[in-house]
Amino acid sequence: MTLLVCRTCPRYAPQHSGEFAQSLTAALTTAPAVDKIDVRKVHCLGGCPNHGVVAIDGPGKARIRFAGLTAHDVQAIIEAALGHDACLTGAPEDWHVPESLADRISSITLKRAPRHAHSPSR
Repeated sequence: MTLLVCRTCPRYAPQHSGEFAQSLTAALTTAPAVDKIDVRKVHCLGGCPNHGVVAIDGPGKARIRFAGLTAHDVQAIIEAALGHDACLTGAPEDWHVPESLADRISSITLKRAPRHAHSPSR
């Protein structure tokens, strides 16, 4: 499971761009259970103009994006990431989304099932 952290938030305040990723990464380094989470900083998660954006993703699972977060939300973010990881689908209705994050889900992206390879016609 991967926690994607926007490294450009807040995008529309250039003098503060990147501060969210720095503060969240610093908070994550001291948080318990973070060693079970692959944290990656990415250029943008498309949550603008609501800065403070992270997404939780995993192979074959729904990608859940949250916005309006700060480093103070680190425990809830970790709880959400672990809940998502333990769920087969990743869909928020199938795992417990921490109450403090439930109203900050800004996107749910369901993944398509893999296409089956067709055998060559004879």
